[in-house]
Amino acid sequence: MALAVLVGGPAHAAGGDTPGVRVEASFTSDDNVTRAGGNDALSDSILGVRVNTSATVSTSRQTRAVIQGFAGTERFNTYTGLSRNFIGAQGDFKYRASGEFNAATYGAFARTAAEFYQSDLRDGYRHALGVNVLKPWTDRLQLAGALAWNVADGNSTVFDTKSVSLRGNADWSLTRWDVVYFGLEYRSGDVVSTVSRADPLRTLGFVNTAAPNIVQDDAFTDTPRDAYRFKAGTWLTSLGYNHAFSGGHSLDISWRWVQSSARDPVAPATASDLRYTVNQYSLAYLARF
Repeated sequence: MALAVLVGGPAHAAGGDTPGVRVEASFTSDDNVTRAGGNDALSDSILGVRVNTSATVSTSRQTRAVIQGFAGTERFNTYTGLSRNFIGAQGDFKYRASGEFNAATYGAFARTAAEFYQSDLRDGYRHALGVNVLKPWTDRLQLAGALAWNVADGNSTVFDTKSVSLRGNADWSLTRWDVVYFGLEYRSGDVVSTVSRADPLRTLGFVNTAAPNIVQDDAFTDTPRDAYRFKAGTWLTSLGYNHAFSGGHSLDISWRWVQSSARDPVAPATASDLRYTVNQYSLAYLARF
């Protein structure tokens, strides 16, 4: 789906550069799992578990490599065809010119993951390549940015997607234990939306609905629904709060909002007809060992 990757949590709370094991258990409420507009928007709740392990290798006084492996699961309560297991790895190469407090850290990364859905159409692989920067602005404010190329390769060509994303994050440390964070991302490229066949206006509005851009979606059994792949511009935002406890444990609460608009809609549809929004509310418990 279009929301496979969202703006993440606080950069310094993510633990990517800290060697060891990180476990995350989460509950998420999603008001639009079909990534569609109007009556086609269906809501669901998701339970998730993710395990991440990482190691850091110093390659010089100014550079280091970070290697991560991760695996997890997401289980949907109602639309179980969207449930998935995943496993993957990420490599980062980072450069920092000096040990000064306000020195920026520049990096390049590559990530790959295999995904196994209850929906056979979605099974496949997801890859990302990009560059990023992390900059302490003050002793309480930390800024981060990333430019990435994202590719998904599914069993069905409808779920073969490509996009380019530009992301920014800001972390504000209220206290030693409390962080408020905000993220903003713009993504340009392919998205997938699932709509009921009873909605002819939306069906007519997608650009080139002939195969391979359309397939009956096997993740939904309530009524026949078709998954469409099309070009869109998508805004993703995240606002969250992270409270750390002693012993490497923390609680994270976040709200994520997404708006995606199709490009060049075909009459009689308009751009507003082919726009959807998503709200996600998440509660996560994180432990680091």
